This record gives sequence, structure tokens and C-alpha cells, in this order.
Amino acid sequence: MRHSRSVDLVPERHAVDVVSAIGHLRLADLDEEQILGARCAACDYKNWMNRWEIARRFGSERTLDELRQMLRCGRCGNKGNNGWRLGGIDRDSEWMDVQSVPHRSSI
Repeated sequence: MRHSRSVDLVPERHAVDVVSAIGHLRLADLDEEQILGARCAACDYKNWMNRWEIARRFGSERTLDELRQMLRCGRCGNKGNNGWRLGGIDRDSEWMDVQSVPHRSSI
């Protein structure tokens, strides 16, 4: 689809689960428009996280695989085998529109 100013409009990107093959990605390697989420292996609860706060607390050089071991579900408390999700945000949105992580969420 084309915008009236001849800019190609890309359909909304859906979140995808991160497979272990790209678990070596660092927080610093993620693009500006990428958002980071987590998924619980036990109850399938999914939530977006503030990746900038995670980078501030643990360092942007940490890999997603290193941080995955620290994930704990906010709903059921499961700590094992949880995973990351990557999603995209369009350029017109603000972070507050997609952030759904309460201040006491755990990582």
C-alpha cells in the first residue's frame, strides 16, 4: 500500500518468538524500532518489557541467552524455560503505547 506522499507503507509486524539460534544477540544489537517481550513456558503468558531499563540494569552487552535464565513469569512465577519475543513498533508510535510491563515485573 502506498501513502499519498509515495511512501511505501509496511504492514504491521507481528511479534515472533526468539529461537535459541539467535540467543547470542546482545541488547545493543537490537534495532531502535524493535521491542522486547517475554513468554512463559508454563502458562503461555506474554508481556512486553522495557528493553532500555533492562540494558540499564544489566548492561547492553549482555546477550539475550544470558538474560533468559533470569526471566520469571509475573503471573504464575515460573522460572524455567521461558523465552524472549521480538516485535516491531512503527515509527509513529511512542513507547508508552506498547509498554505493558508493571514496575514490579521480574527479570
